[in-house]
Amino acid sequence: MKKIVKLKGELILFAIIAVILGLITGTNLVNSYRKSNSGKERLRLSAVERNRASVKRIIEDLDIESSDENTVIENMKRIEKDLKRGGVKRIFLVDHDGFVIQSTGNLGVKQLDLDLEKYEDVTVEGATFTAKNIIKLNENRYVVFINDGFSEGDLVSMEVWIIVAILIFLVLVSGRIKYINSIATNVRLIAKGDMTKRVDLKYRNELTQLAEDINYMAQELMEQDLNQKRFITNISHDLRTPLTTMLGYSKMIEEKSYSNEYELERYVSILNRKGMHLKTLLEDFFDYAKLSSMDIKMEEEVININESILQLLDGEEIYFKERNLELDVILEKKPIYTYGDPMLIARALENLISNSLKYSKEDSKVTIKLSEERINGNIYGIFSVFNIPKEFLSEEEIDKLFKRLYKNDVARSEGGSGLGLAICQEIVKCHNGFINANKINDGIEFLIGLVAIKEEQL
Repeated sequence: MKKIVKLKGELILFAIIAVILGLITGTNLVNSYRKSNSGKERLRLSAVERNRASVKRIIEDLDIESSDENTVIENMKRIEKDLKRGGVKRIFLVDHDGFVIQSTGNLGVKQLDLDLEKYEDVTVEGATFTAKNIIKLNENRYVVFINDGFSEGDLVSMEVWIIVAILIFLVLVSGRIKYINSIATNVRLIAKGDMTKRVDLKYRNELTQLAEDINYMAQELMEQDLNQKRFITNISHDLRTPLTTMLGYSKMIEEKSYSNEYELERYVSILNRKGMHLKTLLEDFFDYAKLSSMDIKMEEEVININESILQLLDGEEIYFKERNLELDVILEKKPIYTYGDPMLIARALENLISNSLKYSKEDSKVTIKLSEERINGNIYGIFSVFNIPKEFLSEEEIDKLFKRLYKNDVARSEGGSGLGLAICQEIVKCHNGFINANKINDGIEFLIGLVAIKEEQL
């Protein structure tokens, strides 16, 4: 059995791969750009711009425009804790010769080299910069502001990383997206009537399972279409045969092509028998059509399944004996009740009993049982009929017995409509029950399960 990988897991894996590759690729792209001439120039301009913005804030925070040394010292102490946000910032108050009078951080620096001709000195290294700014306070004092930070924010790297990650993810999932589109295209073609269309099986995830289910659906639809065509052919044959016979004998009667009254009575008897057969066929077709389309009004009442079976078997033993069949009836001692239409339920049960009488091998045994079983948490009354059929039925043929519009040639040879089991299945379906057939050695067992009602619920 193929190992199925969850599509969700695949997408998560693709996302992780895309993030990792996006981070590596994005970082390399950004670093390569930063090393280029245009990149370096952009970083330098960005560094200058950021540094000047910081200098402007420092001038405002220290109130340098006041030219008052004591005010600046107090403000240096006040803003000292906030200086490290967004980079490393150091502030020195020095005299004309560069001797440090006050500094932030108690760095231990006693003298700075002042280049009064260069008030702004910015050095860029990669994405970071260091700037030395000399700001004149008054004739004897200067503020030296050392500013370290990023010349370009991490947002640029993040944007490149996200874009690259998204592109990589789309490339990784493009095969799945294309496959989904292929599935959709094939489904539309199947819906338009091309039952030969199939979806190629790729990958090993839920999409593969979906493709297998679609192919199975297409195969079933194709078989149903073939069965429908065969069924229409069978209907035509079943209706035409008795009708042709009736027309032939009625013509003979009309032309008085009989030699005596006895022969006339035989012709009339044949006409009557064929007419009844034709009526039965039409009723079966009509009932099946109503049941399968749910266009039927059902009576709803409590049904004692035990009593229904006994009523159906009353007087039937003689017919089983005439065909050399042994009938064994095993019913649950306590009554089993269900809820539904008594006429329809009786028809479903009677159909299985009638089939066992018609199609059982001579000198064999027919076993009819009724028991109560718990299935998936629900209590069911299980009606079963076991018999050994005249004709050998393979597992494949048994599986097809309940398929819509499937008709076995054995049924036609007995003069039936071939709709008995289909009607039976539709009746059981209307009552939320189940019906199936199982091959047991040389025999076949039909089961009908009806939802049971507890006596205290009556």
